[in-house]
Amino acid sequence: MSSSTNVWGQILLGVLSWWLAVYPLAQNSNDIEREFPVDGQADYGSAHHDYPATDIFASCGSRVISPVDGVVLEVNRLDRWAPESDLGRDRGGRFLSLRGQDGVRYYASHLSEIRADIAPGAPIRAGENIGRVGHTGSARFTPCHLHFGLSPVCEGTGQWWIRRGVVSPYPFLGRWRAGEKRSPAGAISAWKLEHGCPNRP
Repeated sequence: MSSSTNVWGQILLGVLSWWLAVYPLAQNSNDIEREFPVDGQADYGSAHHDYPATDIFASCGSRVISPVDGVVLEVNRLDRWAPESDLGRDRGGRFLSLRGQDGVRYYASHLSEIRADIAPGAPIRAGENIGRVGHTGSARFTPCHLHFGLSPVCEGTGQWWIRRGVVSPYPFLGRWRAGEKRSPAGAISAWKLEHGCPNRP
């Protein structure tokens, strides 16, 4: 085998390793069960204010359900938000995040309550009740809604500026509501490839 052939083989192996690292679960992620995250009547729009996310408006107390099978990353049951300080880490009020089977972090916030037995590390199934729609955190003075965000897992906890959402859920929500299984894993992987896991802004 010539040295040039060996070099090309190493390059191809490197490219393949990179591709598998960037898209570790994207190949089969469209086969994963998906659920719209609010049970019952809900409305949402394509736009969000200053970063990509979706506010899903529903009656106070509507069931919030897991959109995918996964594992709980974070649970916050205390509403620490104060309008005087308006700290980014507190704006979500009561919230939960989970790592989906597809490697995506799913974030649900402004909850009025979170199911009592849910804790970090707990497995969650698609369609399983995780809490109730509310208006905690910075949504205190707005109608009840679920703030829904998609992001890479990165460190898994903290990093509220990533956890809140980096890719718009809007194109996926309509598909899930229609019973389709379109995955955000490819979009999240592409965002992370470009941005990494940035430090706090």
